Amino acid sequence: AEKPCRFVYYPMTFRQFQQLRPEIAAGLPASGKATGAADDGTGYVDPRTGRLIPWGDGAEPSDEGGSESGTGSALSTLSNVEQLVASGSILPIRFPDPGKPEGIRTYRKPVMTMKDIHFTYEGSERAIITSASVTVTLGSRVVMLGANGAGKTTLLKLLIGDLEPTEGVGEVWKHHNLRLAYIAQHSLHHLEEYLQQTPIAYIQERFRQGLDVELSKLKTLALTDDEKAIRDQTGAVKDVVGRQKRGKQVWYEVVKPGRKGEATQWYPLEEIETQFKPYVLKMVKNYDLKVQALESGLAVRPITSAEILEHLDDFGLGSDLAHGKIKQLSGGQRQRLPLFAPPLL
Repeated sequence: AEKPCRFVYYPMTFRQFQQLRPEIAAGLPASGKATGAADDGTGYVDPRTGRLIPWGDGAEPSDEGGSESGTGSALSTLSNVEQLVASGSILPIRFPDPGKPEGIRTYRKPVMTMKDIHFTYEGSERAIITSASVTVTLGSRVVMLGANGAGKTTLLKLLIGDLEPTEGVGEVWKHHNLRLAYIAQHSLHHLEEYLQQTPIAYIQERFRQGLDVELSKLKTLALTDDEKAIRDQTGAVKDVVGRQKRGKQVWYEVVKPGRKGEATQWYPLEEIETQFKPYVLKMVKNYDLKVQALESGLAVRPITSAEILEHLDDFGLGSDLAHGKIKQLSGGQRQRLPLFAPPLL
């Protein structure tokens, strides 16, 4: 039997590896050697050819000692981003300006909050989140740091509604006009059903009904079979059909089936949150998404191929890639597709 492969990790730059194991480095492909040369700060590696391209006149790297530091090499690249973009070696991503949600006048006003949230995964005795509070404004730019298993992803899922906090402990709030874009940690699962289709077809299918299908799958939005059955019971809330701002409170118009047919009634959001069954709040959140789709135009117009092509180009995916199958895209190109979709909202 053949001996199993053994991987050895060398925690150093390629330049240092060349000095340590020259017999291995000498046999590597040219692109690997170019990467080592790029560590000197004398140029950059063209991702399309693997060749070392010298920096142009007046664009020399600004860092010193880059030959011995991966950080120095990264700084060299950052200091020459404009040159890399101009040469086509880096394809930039251009995000559209979403504007301010109606009712939010300043960048300091909270648009999402969590207060004293606790969370424990089913079957576990250890709480992964305890007494967590978060405030997010339009001006927030947040990076979460922590060890593996510390609860970073769990906290984000609780904030955006992909998980529900421990019942009866804390609260999560989102402004009713806030449009949410969420790129999951394992975002490529969005593409699993569309590998045989083109990026254009994927976008059109994802927004076919004027709403982002992926958002409707969040746990705080998707109704269970039992909750769907409750809707048809006499006196239960069957649907949410209207929304009004009365003073500082938001009111919702709901449909209730009764003995004499269906009738509508208005309730403030605060009462729905505290007095109604949890599924009604899910329906309220879904109605908010419908209103957002109407206001953005997605619900009343088809998304054309020309519009999608324009946006894909902003994300570094040209016409040739947009008309090819998703399964033919590289890993990096596939990563851009889930990143591209939410800004359409």
